[in-house]
Amino acid sequence: MQLNIKGMAVQVDDGQVANIVLQHFIGNASPSIQHALMHNIAIPPIGEIWPGQGGIYAGIMRGRDGKPDYHLIVGPAIAASTWDMTKVLATAIEIDGHKDFSLPFRAEQALQFANVSELFEKEWYWSCEQHAANSVRAWMQLFSDGNQHYDHKSDGYRARAVRRSII
Repeated sequence: MQLNIKGMAVQVDDGQVANIVLQHFIGNASPSIQHALMHNIAIPPIGEIWPGQGGIYAGIMRGRDGKPDYHLIVGPAIAASTWDMTKVLATAIEIDGHKDFSLPFRAEQALQFANVSELFEKEWYWSCEQHAANSVRAWMQLFSDGNQHYDHKSDGYRARAVRRSII
């Protein structure tokens, strides 16, 4: 292919042109799209199963404490139990070869409520966060209205495991 740039004729093969266009597109895309393009990852629409990732795609979360942003994947439901037991059950999950499931942070639960609340019963679900001022309590999310509150860790509430895929 011959390109005319400011009156100069430049011969470039089609593969080079395609690479230049792709690099321009990648350079102007969001970080998550750049990551997907560079690693040939097909990110599903929010609320859809992400094949090979162990669950349903809930969206992008901002990294905590300066760590990289990540994709949040919602795994299986865990029956109502104490906080300690649901944490153990979440970390024991293995799906699609992934063994990095855990309970979600409160911010992740807020994203789940906003993006994929249809995956949840309209009940309270444990987070992984203990109450800062009272070590016998832990935080929860109510999926009927988005409220977050804390209760005794010995009480029985549902949980839903998540995993994180770094962008």
